[in-house]
Amino acid sequence: MINEICQFVNTLKADAPQLFEEGSNLKEGIYVALDIGFEDNEIKLRNVDKDGMILNEDVGVYKKKSEMTPFFYRCQQVLQYSQPVDKNKIFNPNLKIFNLTCSPYALGFSKKGISSNIEKRRKDGSIVGKEGIVGELTKQYFKKAEEYTEEGLSKVWFEAFKKYITINFWSLLDNVDFKELKESSTIIFFLKTPSVEDYKKPYLKYLGQNVFNKDEYNISWNDIIFGVSDSLNTFNNKKLFLQHQSASFRYNYRINGEIAQLIWNFYKLSNAKKFPNPLPIFVDKDEADLNTDVIQLFNNERTIIYSEIIRSLLEKRKKNLQNLYLLFIQKGEIVDLDFVPMFKYTLKDKENNDFVIKELFNREPMIYFQSKKNNVFDFQIDIINNIFNNQLISSTKTGGLWIKYFDDIEIKPQYGLTDTIYNLIYKYRYAWYSFVYKSMQQDISMTMIDDMCKYSILDDIHRDKEMKNTFQIRRKLSIWFGLQPVFDNHFKTNNMANKIQELQKKFQDNIRSESFHIETDDEFAFAAGQIIWKLLIQSESANRTHALLEPFLQKTDPILLKQAIANTFNTYKHNFVLYLTKYEFDKLFSEVMGYIPDNTNMKDHLPMILAGYFSESLFKIKKDNN
Repeated sequence: MINEICQFVNTLKADAPQLFEEGSNLKEGIYVALDIGFEDNEIKLRNVDKDGMILNEDVGVYKKKSEMTPFFYRCQQVLQYSQPVDKNKIFNPNLKIFNLTCSPYALGFSKKGISSNIEKRRKDGSIVGKEGIVGELTKQYFKKAEEYTEEGLSKVWFEAFKKYITINFWSLLDNVDFKELKESSTIIFFLKTPSVEDYKKPYLKYLGQNVFNKDEYNISWNDIIFGVSDSLNTFNNKKLFLQHQSASFRYNYRINGEIAQLIWNFYKLSNAKKFPNPLPIFVDKDEADLNTDVIQLFNNERTIIYSEIIRSLLEKRKKNLQNLYLLFIQKGEIVDLDFVPMFKYTLKDKENNDFVIKELFNREPMIYFQSKKNNVFDFQIDIINNIFNNQLISSTKTGGLWIKYFDDIEIKPQYGLTDTIYNLIYKYRYAWYSFVYKSMQQDISMTMIDDMCKYSILDDIHRDKEMKNTFQIRRKLSIWFGLQPVFDNHFKTNNMANKIQELQKKFQDNIRSESFHIETDDEFAFAAGQIIWKLLIQSESANRTHALLEPFLQKTDPILLKQAIANTFNTYKHNFVLYLTKYEFDKLFSEVMGYIPDNTNMKDHLPMILAGYFSESLFKIKKDNN
């Protein structure tokens, strides 16, 4: 995979060099260009007005919503060749005050870094103070920075910058109204005269020495230094429980400096949010330009949603996407990496046929998913997300999608993220991620579908108030049964969606017939659901709720279920007048109470009981006519 990342970066350097020239993202704060030179053997700041204030054109206060001016673009380029490789590879490791730049021509720090250290006590009890801060600047920062300068103009610029900053550090802070800045503000001073290429030369030297973790891990072979990449490895010398205890080797992989820099560039672009997430890296040489297409779509055309990037690639190529690595990067680390031999943009059922998921319980016909018209990303939004109360995926203010396959989530019942949904998301989200993004359809089984749909629906029933969850539950039931052709190897002999429609029609057509009798366990469970619904809506409580269904669903034996139905009937029997051959309820009630199912485990009948309960009622006679 390291080779593929290096090839990916080299492709971008050749085809999208602007990515590497745009510079680093700016942080909120103040940016100051200093034109420092020698006049009459004295070092002076030349870009000041008659009052000694730095010219407005060379000072910029940057905020998140600031317009990107030519000055700020210049600041980005300077920082691109000044930023530290790592927080532990800075020029000022003692107090870590000057920790935002690593350049002989730039100095970066935060207001907090200065103000918190002025009163700070050292281990010997002495206070750091202003002198100590300047001491850190001269004895550490500039001493280290000098190692990356060369004789000639580079050295002249550096010496001028060092001397002026050392002498005038505090007056410079006054010049930029340091006291008025926020504690979190960034302050960057940089030399105005050197070009971007001049900044680049010492930075590449710094980079070459610091992309490896530690010098002691390096080895030399054929005059080439091989080391452990700082981007790929961290060492926990002080945390024994994080160290390998049984490995026969200490370092799993060494690379040379050129490769280490390519990897560092990859992580730098990632941290600058130049990549979509997840990131596909195509490995076939004849399709390497797809990598450039992905990055240009994301950066130039602002196609920020991954599904739209894939759609654009497919429209351009007119063929399947294959042989790619898929990386998911979070907080600067690759948290998931897999090879995808073939990406499937469209879905088929187990027999490679098109399928439809539609509403089974409402009178109004609704199509939730059609494989002929919809793709796997539509399936992610319209089907998967609904199972999880729309808490796995949500829209952002910028028009993108917040997809929480790897994010930390919090329980928020008021938004539908209940304990049950929270547990289901954590239990199944990675399998769904593999299904959608890697086309690993074998990662989802019908057993898993049964588990997540059942408990999601039962949670809706438990939390229902005033039967407000009816539509949501009916939709989830329709999704549950509609997913069978996609995930159940035996769906032809046990197609719940077809069964329910057949039962609905059979009962509607025959319920008034004296010759009609319940003949199967499915008919028994469906009819029981219808009876329970009819009984529960007799409640005159102001807060009717589907939660009253729970005691019936908890029965494990048909005898216990019938007893619960009988007890409930006794509660509301004054609302019913029985006409054994004329009224649907009488007929169905007697059929349910008299039928003995072959399978006496009522847990197996739960889906069909729910189907009966949430189907349109068979009992059309109004309550006041009973």
